[in-house]
Amino acid sequence: MKKALFVSLLLLNLMCAANTYGAEDFSDFDVHYQMGNEYNKSDLIDLAITEYKKAIEINGYSAKVYNNLGVAYSKRKMFDEEIAAYKMAIDLDHTYEDAYFNLGIAYGSKGMVDEEIRTYQKVIELDSKSSEALYNLGHAYRGKEMYDESIAVFKKAIEINPTLVDAYFNLGVSYGKKGLLDEEIQQYKKVLDLNPNSAEAHFNLGIAYGEKKMFEHQVGEYKKAIAINPKYAKAYKNLESTYRKKGMKEEADKELSRYNNLVKH
Repeated sequence: MKKALFVSLLLLNLMCAANTYGAEDFSDFDVHYQMGNEYNKSDLIDLAITEYKKAIEINGYSAKVYNNLGVAYSKRKMFDEEIAAYKMAIDLDHTYEDAYFNLGIAYGSKGMVDEEIRTYQKVIELDSKSSEALYNLGHAYRGKEMYDESIAVFKKAIEINPTLVDAYFNLGVSYGKKGLLDEEIQQYKKVLDLNPNSAEAHFNLGIAYGEKKMFEHQVGEYKKAIAINPKYAKAYKNLESTYRKKGMKEEADKELSRYNNLVKH
């Protein structure tokens, strides 16, 4: 089984710039909002939630405070509350791209893939150049086994941001799901062009070479993965399995011993 590297992008837009209100009463809103932001950035989450709620009591029409409240809820894994907060932010501002983006992440965390897909599509409607939304949409499509769609959006993400290493990696994974081994291998090589120290790319490259019966290349990639990350247990296990299939018992036993020593600790 190939390893898919899913990197959840950070939740966006912990806004620090205070809004300016005409009414004198709203100065208290700014204080609570800014305090919430500072607590949120410092991971003092319960205090952040309390301050955002106080701000909302004063002014319940600020989309940004609901968005940031959602970010705070996410850190507590309070996904239902998080989703409700982002939805309120969107109700107040239908063009609020960050709230849609964060809502997509929240839906993904709950395994609500159809909703996740629709939400990232909305982000892309608002900003067709959002490589982050395209990247996360690619993951969501692959979760639904929509591999052609996954490949298409990973490619778009790369067009927009050619240095997005994880997009090349996951494009390779999606090609692998379709059995397109040459294309898969090409993407992992692109990852290594950008990041020669990616043990994961060497590992997946080893798997792809194994499926093409390219034994020497397979072994070489697993060894490179181990050289980069000597604690990469799966690489030792796959190397042991490869040697054993080739009848190389002594080499296989050595790798198995190394694997066992790692997983014991």
